Amino acid sequence: MPSRTFFSGYFRSLFNFNFIIRVVDGIYFVRNHRCLTINDVFKLESISSKKFDLAQRVLLINLGNTQQLLEVMHRTESTIRVIEQNEEKNIITRKSCIISSTNHILAFADSKIYCKRIPFQMLSEIRECKRGIGKIALYHRLEIFKKITEIGYVEGLHIFKKYSLYHNGNVICRINEIFPVKKNKVTRSQ
Repeated sequence: MPSRTFFSGYFRSLFNFNFIIRVVDGIYFVRNHRCLTINDVFKLESISSKKFDLAQRVLLINLGNTQQLLEVMHRTESTIRVIEQNEEKNIITRKSCIISSTNHILAFADSKIYCKRIPFQMLSEIRECKRGIGKIALYHRLEIFKKITEIGYVEGLHIFKKYSLYHNGNVICRINEIFPVKKNKVTRSQ
């Protein structure tokens, strides 16, 4: 009986927020499966001992189109560069970045897109790798709900958020966005 108590206590501690912070040194995150709020940003600032500027706080909690927000924040047009895209068993996995007109990387994204849940015209555009998922959804006037489930900070490198996009009550896409703390210039080889 004592060993069962030890293991159940041990396994419960794996889900203790403070335990996770200590295990992943230099990486801080707040996870909330309901929906994140500004209080979660404050928690992230507290545990990482980092005060985020206004732009970083807005990026972490924004529920709108990320590419448009970055264009307004940086006063520049931007493009999407799809680094890698694969489709297998009706799921598209995509690695991409948002690049400013001054050739700076504004964000990176890893996406998992569920093909059977997306209207065909939108899916065709995603397969073309020319535009971002958010801009494609706006163009097609697709009603979507964005649910942020995790935000984080990797010391000195970047902030990030993970979220799902819902359409008609179904998850159509899961996205992990990464925002560099310092702007990176794109080199010709990229």
